[in-house]
Order: sequence, then structure tokens, then C-alpha cells
Amino acid sequence: MNCPRCNVAVAFTKNRCDNCGQELRSYRKTVSLSNSFYNLALSQAKVRDLSGAIVSLKQSLQFNKLNTSARNLLGLIYYEEGEIVAALSEWVLSKHYQDKDNDAEEYIREVQSNPNKLDTYNQTIKKYNTALQAAKHGDDDMAIIQLKKVVNLNPNFIRASQLLALLYMKTERRDNRARAYRLMRAAHKIDVTNTTTIRYLKELSDMKNKSSDPVVKAVEKEQENAKKASKLPSVEMDAYKTITPYKEERPSVMPFVNIIIGVIIGLAVMYFLVIPHMRATLASNANKNFKQYSENQAASDSDLSTLKDQNKSLKSQVEELQNKIKDLQGGDPTQVSGVQEVYDALIGAYDDYQKNKKADAADKLVKINADRLTSDIAKSCYDKIKKATYATATKKYFEEGRDAYNGTGSYSKRDYDKSIKLLEKSLSFDENNADAIYFLGRCYQQKSDVEKAKSYYNKIVDNYPDSKRVSEAKRRLRELGE
Repeated sequence: MNCPRCNVAVAFTKNRCDNCGQELRSYRKTVSLSNSFYNLALSQAKVRDLSGAIVSLKQSLQFNKLNTSARNLLGLIYYEEGEIVAALSEWVLSKHYQDKDNDAEEYIREVQSNPNKLDTYNQTIKKYNTALQAAKHGDDDMAIIQLKKVVNLNPNFIRASQLLALLYMKTERRDNRARAYRLMRAAHKIDVTNTTTIRYLKELSDMKNKSSDPVVKAVEKEQENAKKASKLPSVEMDAYKTITPYKEERPSVMPFVNIIIGVIIGLAVMYFLVIPHMRATLASNANKNFKQYSENQAASDSDLSTLKDQNKSLKSQVEELQNKIKDLQGGDPTQVSGVQEVYDALIGAYDDYQKNKKADAADKLVKINADRLTSDIAKSCYDKIKKATYATATKKYFEEGRDAYNGTGSYSKRDYDKSIKLLEKSLSFDENNADAIYFLGRCYQQKSDVEKAKSYYNKIVDNYPDSKRVSEAKRRLRELGE
């Protein structure tokens, strides 16, 4: 079983993903329900309960659309019922969800490997649609002719057999009712629980156990003769010719030939008249653009040289000013250490704390040099805000760092450098955050910085033996050869 969040392989009995911490009990339950409905459908299909199996398989796919076994079986059932398009649709979807080691690939290749059979399926679908439209418009005779061809080409096409039987029953002729009864008996053998077939058989119950009826005998003899005739070779003068599948009459090709000749003439005119002029224009434009580019490049090189000199001078001035600030403040100029700046930052942190912006308050507080606080009230306020906000800040930046590592939340993909910055910021508020230390090790392991990864894993093992991350850190150390 794969984790639905990070797609890492997880043991089926696990309640939580070891990699991302995703809760798996509900997911495991849906997978189990999907498999249960698949097993039920399999048992139904074995006893020819194809309609029931289709319902069970659809329920299985509602719980888990990635259940390719259920999707493949659904395609096989559609294929058995003559629904070739529906079968191919299910197999293509299955191939999309599981590209390797999928039986659907063999099923698709089996159907597509025989062009004649594929063309036959295509003809049956076209004829069935034509017959359906004819039946809707009251042209029953044309519909019957088309459906008889469909049933002969694909005897398993249950929908075609049912429509033909319905048209036969509509005529109210006894011989046609006998034909409808034989069609429904054949369809019932394919799917024993199809409600439409069962309803038609009940309507034709008067034909049951009347094999001695002359009309029924005549119909059976007619159909047997038709089968024999379809198997006998045709006795014609051109019988030596190869028999090809039935194809619709093609229109005349002369209009297409005329179009092709016109296209060829047009291409010749373009090649000899239009294209040379276009090439000359393009060459002229290219020469002008190259000349302009050369002039612009020379000007850009001159400006770049001037900017480099100015940048070098400005850098030296910045370094000189930073050194002076260090001398005046006695530390890193990026830290808030001046007395006035310290109290301003403390007031800003207190204001954020009052507005319940704990993370913002912690960000301001962490920059303050506490040694510069001379007042007991200021120190007390500093300690109070630190105690109330640091836990929130370390948790916030840890969760953002974990999302950046996993590529979840507000991150569309994994960003290990961003994750490292956020996790280090989390540790600035709580250096004992074992979760942040562990994920720092994971980030450096993913970036192939083995030494740094080992140092973070060893820090958890040595300094935090009671942490829940100890076993994971030891496992990662074994992966790194330690």
C-alpha cells in the first residue's frame, strides 16, 4: 500500500506513514472495502451474474479508483457483453493509473492486433446506432435488417439482441416471437441476471416448452440453415478472391485527387515565387538587426564596465561603514543591540503579543540583545513574551519547514533549501526541537550532504534518547553506513 499523501510504500498494517506522518486508518478501510467489492464481483462473474458484477465493480471503484484489478475485470465483462468501446475505455484508464505490470496492456493489444476484428466491431456499433435511430423514427423493418447484421457479426452484443427481440415482439407474429425467444435465451446464457432479458423472457413465456410447435420448428430450421449457409464456401466465378470484411460503400476519390493536384500547384507557386522573395526580405532584416545588436552590445559593454567600477567602490564603502557600526555597537550590525533599538524592538514585540500575533512577536524578540535590558520591568516583560511566543514560533516554522520538505501545504514541490532555512529558524526559538533536528538531517540526506545529515541524526541519538525520533534517526544512520 502506498501513502496517499507522499506516495511512499507503507506496510498495510501501519496506522501512520513513517515518512510524512499521514494517518492511514481511514484510507486502509476504503482500500479494504474496494477489495471486498472486487472479490464479490469476481464470484458473481464466475456464475455469469454479469449485471451484479458490474454494480459491485462500480462500487469498488467508487471507494478506490486506483484499483486496476477491478477496472480490468469491468472491462472484461463489458467485452463479454459486446460493449467493446466501454471495455477499451476501462482498460485505457487502468493503463493510465498503472503503467507497468498491468494486464490491461495485453487486453488492448489483443483487440487492436486484429484489424479485421476491430473493423467488424466498428461496423456493429455503426449499424446498431443506425438501427436505434430507425426504430425511434418508426422504421422497424430497416432497424430489424440492420440489427440482424449486428447480431450475426457480434452474437454477444446483448443490447443489440434485446432491441431486435423487442422489434420482433412488436410485430405480434408467432414466428417472430419464436425468433425473439431464441435471441433472449442466448442472451440469458451470457448474463443470467440481466433484468431486461428476464423481463422479455417472461413476456415470451408462451413460447417455452413448445419445441413441437411447427412454427418454432420452422424458425429453428431456418436459423440452422442460415448458420450452415454462412459456413459453406461461395460457388462463384471469382471464388478464388480473398474474402474481406464488410465495408461501407466509399465515395468517389476524384474530388480528393483534384484537391491534392490543386495543393501541389499552390506549393509549386509558393516555392518558385513567394519563398525567394521572403528569404531576401528575411536576410535584409537579419543584417539590419545584427548591425543594431552590435551597436547596442558595444554600448552595453561600456556601461557594464562603468557599473562594475561603481559597484566595487560602493562595496568598499559599505564594508567600512559596517566595521564602524560593529565598533560602536560591539557586535553584529544585523542584531538589535543599541539601547534605544532594543526597547523599540521590545515594544514592537509586546504590541504583536497583545494582538495575539505570537510568531511576529517571537521574530522581533529573538533579535533583541537581552543584556542591554537594564530595567527589571523590561526583563520581566521580555521573559513573559519569550515564554508565551517561542513555543508557537518554533512549531510554526517547523511545520512550514516540513511542508517545504514534503512539497505539501503552500508548496507545490519539494524545496530542501527553503526547508533548511525554516527549520533552522525553528531551532532559533527552541534548540531542543528534536523534530526540527531530524528533518534537518533528512534535508541534508536528500541533498547528499552525508556528513551534515549524520551530525543531526547523531545529535538526536546522543542528546535526546527519549525522543520518538530516536528509532528513525538510527535507521537513517544505518542507511548512511554508520
